[in-house]
Amino acid sequence: MRNRYQGSTSSWRLLAAGLMAFLFIAVPTWGQQTSSTVKEDDKATDKATDKTNGKETNNHRVVRTFGSEKGYHTELSNESTDRLAQEDQRQLSLLMIDVFEHVEKARLALDADDPKEALKEVSKCREGTLAIRKMLPKTTIHTKTVAPDGKPIFEDELVIQDDTIPLYAGILHSETLAPIVEARRNAFTIAGLQVVESQRVITEAVAKLDQIDAQLAKATKALTESKSDVATKALAMALVRGLDFRSVKEDSELASARDAIWFAKRSLEEDNPAQAMANMSIAHQRLMAYREVLPKDHRKDVDEMLREVEQMENQLRQEKATPTNHTDRIRQSQMVTHWWDKVNTWFHRHL
Repeated sequence: MRNRYQGSTSSWRLLAAGLMAFLFIAVPTWGQQTSSTVKEDDKATDKATDKTNGKETNNHRVVRTFGSEKGYHTELSNESTDRLAQEDQRQLSLLMIDVFEHVEKARLALDADDPKEALKEVSKCREGTLAIRKMLPKTTIHTKTVAPDGKPIFEDELVIQDDTIPLYAGILHSETLAPIVEARRNAFTIAGLQVVESQRVITEAVAKLDQIDAQLAKATKALTESKSDVATKALAMALVRGLDFRSVKEDSELASARDAIWFAKRSLEEDNPAQAMANMSIAHQRLMAYREVLPKDHRKDVDEMLREVEQMENQLRQEKATPTNHTDRIRQSQMVTHWWDKVNTWFHRHL
């Protein structure tokens, strides 16, 4: 069995993985010209127990056959495991943020001529990425070609793991985003690259685990060989190639609403209803502006959130006369956190 995330991945293997994914998403024209059948395993929705850690997983298996029954034919089976829940995605995001923080600490240690401390930080980075690997779902693609006499003439198995980690749980507000943006800007300089600054609003950050792992491996090797300059560049490239900021001009109002929601959450956690009210008002205004750029049939989710925001604003106004209790404050904070999560799923979806 070959794992895409173990060792280097060649262009041919990436091409093969992309082709496999295409075959399961789109109906193949050459398969239609002969025969193509699709079936889902009867036990696709059954829960299977992972014997290594006792964790219950949902396995989903799809089998597609190409070619004629009496001639040469190829069977492609696609089995996916461990679909991530939203809370699991938040865990991955937070772990990835921690990895980037240790990358920056390693770079600072090298700047201070402390390679021993830098190696310690890089090792912590690799512990973090290994933990993320264990949590990420995997897809196993099995290919089997059979001759007319029923004998297999080719068989292969490929394990694919998506290496992109959306960073939306806590990274996209100004307190945590700014230092990472600055670290990445410095990394471009160290790597000898030039970057054109963009004035557009950053609405999404995505980590690329394969690129990060490759650069961390280079940094580890360089540090064990006392090559600090090589390690410094590898760590810089981990930020350059391993982190992607994306922005869409039309999302700027939504990004502003999201940031205001985040600060409203912080204010509620600090039991500061006046500041929470001010941030909530900004969020309300930005959501209204975002609603106006949407097609009418895409406004339902936004309208629902606007009603909830109005209710929260009314509750906060009433606190001037009747202060809320601790239980209600926790409930309010949880509701705002729910808005934060939901808004982050809207980027690029509605437009």
